[in-house]
Amino acid sequence: MLTETVAGRTYDYSHSVGRGSQTGMGFSNPVAAAIGKDENVYVVNRGSEGISNVAWNRTGYGARVSQIKLGANAGEEEFIGEFSKYGNGNGEFIWGSGVAVDSQDNLYVVDEWLNRVTVFASDGTYQMDWSTVGSGESGPNGTSGIAIDKEGNLLVTDGRSHTVKKFTPEGELLSTWGKQGSAEGELDSPWGITVDNEGFIYVADFKNHRVQKFTDGGNFVAQFGSHGTKRGQLSYPNSVAVDPEGDVYVCDWSENGWEQGRVHIFEKDGRFLTSLTGDAQQLALWAQMTVDANADYGKRRREVNSTEPEWRFAQPTAVVYDDKNGRLIVADTQRSRFQIYDKQATYMVPQLNL
Repeated sequence: MLTETVAGRTYDYSHSVGRGSQTGMGFSNPVAAAIGKDENVYVVNRGSEGISNVAWNRTGYGARVSQIKLGANAGEEEFIGEFSKYGNGNGEFIWGSGVAVDSQDNLYVVDEWLNRVTVFASDGTYQMDWSTVGSGESGPNGTSGIAIDKEGNLLVTDGRSHTVKKFTPEGELLSTWGKQGSAEGELDSPWGITVDNEGFIYVADFKNHRVQKFTDGGNFVAQFGSHGTKRGQLSYPNSVAVDPEGDVYVCDWSENGWEQGRVHIFEKDGRFLTSLTGDAQQLALWAQMTVDANADYGKRRREVNSTEPEWRFAQPTAVVYDDKNGRLIVADTQRSRFQIYDKQATYMVPQLNL
């Protein structure tokens, strides 16, 4: 369903962007994204190929940050460039897992393997890095997601110590909360994290199959979703976003198979609204360029019974709400693309005389 109206909201599929091409544009297996100034989108890649804006460049595991503009419509996307590479040196990372952009357009990229935050300027210039593991911690640790609160401090989830940590932008640890468990306020492998306009914190509680809402001090407020595979039920949620109206978007891997990921939408009071499953009926620009560059690609696509399976999400790993443009951006990770939905407050359907 390309357009769906529910409870006064309309989610209208716009277009998809992505799939690395032989022109050197794109990204591979995006796992996190954040929107900066001038509507630049910064994408953390965890793909198996390295794409360079200078030339094709095999860089190991595809660890890099791509900078793109999505455009308002299909075909208007723009690849700006990329920075970083696979490694453990300054400005490098191994398993990038999250990214946040502050009010000065500085980027904070978290590394699940190195357990550190690396800070870049908006042009990709390395600034500094610091560890998310305190000197007294015995581990294990696995830095997962990152968000910025209303005071400009960084909130970092640790999926192996089952905690949320608050840092200053310079890396000073301010507080830690959470412990492993399934009761209210407890966590099991937390992943994505976000902050709403009122300052409440939302955590994708991955192995508890729910999203939890907390105060800025870490006190439990509410829970969204329950374990299951039906619409509105969660199976390994990994990312969460909240729009200015308070609607909550939960990116869900799903245990039904790698092509069954969903994005579930809830009202701020926890009432389930609807689920998105992916609607990319046309190839993205860069994907079409790849097909056009290889005649055999085009032949194989025409020989299948239906291309409908490729419309759907395949293990989506991040969801971002674009406040300025009123749209939802889903990182369709295994298909190396974003699927974009416009949220329309008013959607008029003309009367038809049958």
